[in-house]
Amino acid sequence: MKKITKVLLIYTVPYGITGVPIGLSSIAASLKDKGHEVKIFDTVFYNLKNEKNVDKRRSQIKMTKEIKDEKNVFIEKGDIFLDIHMVIKEYNPDIIGISLLESFFCNCIKIVDYIKKNIGDIPIIVGGVFPTVSPDIVINEKSIDMICVGEGEVSFATLCTNMANNKSIKNIDGIWFKEDGKVIKNNPHKLVDLQSLPYPCFDDFDKRIFYKPMQGKMYKMVNITTDRGCPYNCSFCAAPKLRILFKENNCGMYYRRYSVEKVIEQIHFQLSKQDYEFVYFSSETFLDMPDREFNIFIKEYSKIKLPFWFQTRFETINKERIKKLKKIGMFWLTIGIEHGNEEFRKNILKRRYSNDLIINKMKILSDCGIGVSVNNIMGFPFENRSLIFDTIELNKKLWGINNLIECNIYLFTPYHGCRLRDICEQEKMIDKDLVIDTTQLRPGSVLNFSDSFKEELNGLLRTFNLYVKLPEKYYPQIRIAEQNNKEGDEMFDKLVSMI
Repeated sequence: MKKITKVLLIYTVPYGITGVPIGLSSIAASLKDKGHEVKIFDTVFYNLKNEKNVDKRRSQIKMTKEIKDEKNVFIEKGDIFLDIHMVIKEYNPDIIGISLLESFFCNCIKIVDYIKKNIGDIPIIVGGVFPTVSPDIVINEKSIDMICVGEGEVSFATLCTNMANNKSIKNIDGIWFKEDGKVIKNNPHKLVDLQSLPYPCFDDFDKRIFYKPMQGKMYKMVNITTDRGCPYNCSFCAAPKLRILFKENNCGMYYRRYSVEKVIEQIHFQLSKQDYEFVYFSSETFLDMPDREFNIFIKEYSKIKLPFWFQTRFETINKERIKKLKKIGMFWLTIGIEHGNEEFRKNILKRRYSNDLIINKMKILSDCGIGVSVNNIMGFPFENRSLIFDTIELNKKLWGINNLIECNIYLFTPYHGCRLRDICEQEKMIDKDLVIDTTQLRPGSVLNFSDSFKEELNGLLRTFNLYVKLPEKYYPQIRIAEQNNKEGDEMFDKLVSMI
């Protein structure tokens, strides 16, 4: 009989962040493809930080519509430690694998410490972007036995196969582990050919995780991946560092795309598993595809007849394509502006496009009747109120062009692996040892700004859409609404009712 490993995968994510994770689902599929047994435990519905659901917070500051039809999605679960204890005792896994975001690292440590102290010395391996860009931080935690550096489909499956057959795990590419007080470090595994992977396995997730809000209504969405990585160099993203890491280790090209034929096959495969109402295409630059593939996509997706949305960049938009996409079901799209000042955007954020291009592309979307969410960030190093208002004014222009626009605003977060993180450390704007333990919508910059500027950022975060959507004659009143006091709260409630 073939020997197998029983694997418990833990998906760590802040409360209420629904949407099935592609990375962990791909790991699960690869493990099952090699004959191993997999069970998944996710933290989506455990409110460990006693915070509001992120989508509700977004609606309160008018970034999006209020959710009217929750379908009982956001019902909190009970004690995560009691539940994980029960799952581990009943399932009795041979190894526990955890997919880790930096912003959930502190809670991840609480979970693994609890497991080691109260359940048993089960091997624990942690993977994801954070262990890849900051492996020493993660492997030095006493309750973590191993980490996966780089992509894990092959590395983790090989680890499990070797464990099942009592073979050495010393020389597995991508795996770091502890032995006799030392850390054994292997190079990342070569990047996989996406076309050769089994499709992500969503079978074992809480079914509520598939539901995401779209224009105030909850839809059961399937997440379809079209590529991995990103070819651009945004300084607030880890993609450039990952690209360099894999290149230096001769792992291959980080940015890879599925063939359009594989994308279509993947859709049909997932739709054969469950009934879905909506498709989300997981990609940073969905429309960055050649005409041949785009035309095949249009032809084949027209047979699927489900609404869909995706993320792309302004440079990839043209009227002909948007018209064709709308005809086959495109419902919405998301684009990053990030900042409204062209020079700041180019020199600090490394995003090289003009405001005129943004405006012209938004006119195309408006002419085609397409709704769009635009993402913005404030609270960068070297930023001030005047620069933030450049972002507000650009969004205001776009709001005037397309009344279907939704303007998202987030505080800059200096995650490990990002070029701006390095700059913040060099400029003494953050402690070098800081691990981010926050979410982007929680008020409070982690940078070493003055207390007055931090308060100003908090006020601008909640009033951003008031400035964008109300006439300038209301600016003095909006300034009052920025204040964190009774007068400010009353003014905010008054103004927000006018939108």
